Order: sequence, then structure tokens, then C-alpha cells
Amino acid sequence: MQPEVHVSHRPHASAKHKIRQGLLYMLMAGIIQYFAGGYSPLSVHIQIPSVVTTYLTPLLFLGGLGLTLYGLYLRKA
Repeated sequence: MQPEVHVSHRPHASAKHKIRQGLLYMLMAGIIQYFAGGYSPLSVHIQIPSVVTTYLTPLLFLGGLGLTLYGLYLRKA
């Protein structure tokens, strides 16, 4: 008779790093959208192209969301 072996499941080492990095990207996208979109009472002294607020900021946010979800997947797997 063989003894039972209990294998402990340890989360992936880089999962925590990917979650933190994804949350940072989403926070950066929110800050960029806040200031570049004109929602801030402070004025930005440079002209920001509309492509930043229309395409690049949402792309940064969705990339951060994807990275966060990937980190959560690595943690569960």
C-alpha cells in the first residue's frame, strides 16, 4: 500500500505581479482620461490630440483589465 501524498497548490509567482501591473495600467488610463478629457478644474497647457481620449486611453484601460484578469487566472490555475 502506497502512502497518500498531499500536494499543496501554490499560486503562480508572477500572478501577483501581473494583477498589480494591470491595476496600475487601469489607474493610469483613468488619470489620463481625467486630465486629457477636460474633467479636471486644472488646465493642461499643451494641446492633447483627440485620438488620445478616443482610442489610446480606452485601449490602455482594456489592456490593464486583460492583464488583471490574466493574473487572476494564473492565481486560480
